[in-house]
Amino acid sequence: MSISPLTNSSGVLSLTITCDGAPIPDIIQIVSVETNHSTNRIPSATITLLDGDMPNAIFPIADAGNFKPGTEVVISAGYDNTTSVIFTGIVISHAVKISGDNYARLIIECRDKALAMTVARKNANFVNKTDNQIISSLISAYPGLTPTVDATSVTYKELVQYYVTDWDYMMTRAEVNGFLVIVDAGKVTVKAPVGSGSPVLKLTYGMDLIEFQAELDSRSQLNSVTSTSWDLSQLAIVQQTAQAETLTGQGDLDAKKLAEVLGIADFGLQTAAPLESAALTAWSKAQQTKAALSRIRGHMQFQGSALAKPGVLIELAAVGKHFNGNIIASNVIHRIADGNWVTEVEFGMPNYWFTDQYQIQAPEAAGWTAGICGLHIGIVLKLDADPEGQYKIQVSIPLMNASTVGVWARFASFYGSSGFGGFIIPEIGDEVVLGFFNNDPSCPVILGSLYSSKHVPPYELTAENNYKALVTRSKLKMEFDDGNKVITFITPANNKIVISDQDQSILLQDQTNNKVELSTSGILLDSPKDITIKALGKVAISAVQNVEIAAQMDVTTTGLNISSTANISLTAKGTASAELSAAGQTTVKGAMVMIN
Repeated sequence: MSISPLTNSSGVLSLTITCDGAPIPDIIQIVSVETNHSTNRIPSATITLLDGDMPNAIFPIADAGNFKPGTEVVISAGYDNTTSVIFTGIVISHAVKISGDNYARLIIECRDKALAMTVARKNANFVNKTDNQIISSLISAYPGLTPTVDATSVTYKELVQYYVTDWDYMMTRAEVNGFLVIVDAGKVTVKAPVGSGSPVLKLTYGMDLIEFQAELDSRSQLNSVTSTSWDLSQLAIVQQTAQAETLTGQGDLDAKKLAEVLGIADFGLQTAAPLESAALTAWSKAQQTKAALSRIRGHMQFQGSALAKPGVLIELAAVGKHFNGNIIASNVIHRIADGNWVTEVEFGMPNYWFTDQYQIQAPEAAGWTAGICGLHIGIVLKLDADPEGQYKIQVSIPLMNASTVGVWARFASFYGSSGFGGFIIPEIGDEVVLGFFNNDPSCPVILGSLYSSKHVPPYELTAENNYKALVTRSKLKMEFDDGNKVITFITPANNKIVISDQDQSILLQDQTNNKVELSTSGILLDSPKDITIKALGKVAISAVQNVEIAAQMDVTTTGLNISSTANISLTAKGTASAELSAAGQTTVKGAMVMIN
């Protein structure tokens, strides 16, 4: 059953601070203590102590080293010597402040050990992992931190953490699942907000509320949320939708009623990354969770109570029917000063994403120089003489208007390896498109060339888009005709090779009309002049059918030995004359020899 913060709080305030397990000396005068525990943030504490001995020119508390950075600090508060821990962390900052009348103070800043997750940018590749596995591994990498993470259902084939802190990457993965991150004494809890159950406190107007402010806002309430992604297997979009939800039932106007105020039928989230349907569903629900948490926002102050913690339920009463009911505490601040302890609780959360609020990516050009955004136009100036010997191409960037003309840019090829690959280089004067590595203007790369009305393409654009081609400066051409299924290689002098499915042929022809043609009719060798066949070995001609040799002039056959064999008959005729002779012996044989 929920209780009022006034219960058991009528006694004397008790406040204890320990450093590395040892209580601070009683002679130390505590000016104030403020702790802050907020969802999705690192808990903090500020301790202000009286310090400074001007006559002796020392700061005894600071010099004693009790609060040196790295010291573990535990702050407890309560009443009548019954205390509860309200903060556990380490000293990260140690400051001295002197104001008017030599009023000297020692100011100690403390943070939870989870602060280590926010410092260094890191890279990682997670393969076949769920988000809860990824988040748990990120937290477990830090000594003194213990993860407690709700289960998630989607196993990602690959997720990449690129040059962001582990905390920021954890936050992005938690948010897309609708989770809150709550840190307390080194325990990092990542879970969905819990809107049901028993509240730990009950606050009533006129009884125990010191201050109260609440706002009901319809602008963030969404009737439905649809997440859209790209399906690689179908080459089509895939969508998943989540309906409005109300977490705690606070007030009498739920999300669905408030969404009708502006009448937005659907709210869209979209990415070109290929996400599974389950991931899209979680994303849509996460947006609706944000909407539910932002439906009613506000804060309140009351007598200090250690029961107030981020994520717990607190009941509000007598504050109007729009606001009565349970709230989820999102931020808890304890302020102790002048013998008083006041707790401030914020409820509700903004509806924007963590990445909208914080710039988690590294600055352009890694911050070591001023960056450049987007793609830019370049004009090719020089193709050789790269001073670094890195095969760069010199280009000018017209918009730079620089006094020193030209920067050296790397060239992106569709295929580049050691000693082989694609070698198609733009011409001097060509207009090219430039990108920049890490958005660093000193590191351009040529991504491709551009056509325009001044630099027209070798073909006109058509709706059919049948022609693909490579045409060089001297008009050497390689052409693909998808309409007729023809590949043509041709030189300016009309030497060509034509491979045609349309004609079912392969043609090799030179500029003097010598040609070789392979077609359904056979193989044709055609020349307006001589055809010569030479071989260092033998030349064999065979055919299943006839072999015919014809000439309009002489046919000459020469060899060391000439052998002609007919399986059935051999005929040699001369229309005008015929002669069979030899310088040596001549033999004519047969079963019967007939002469004349």
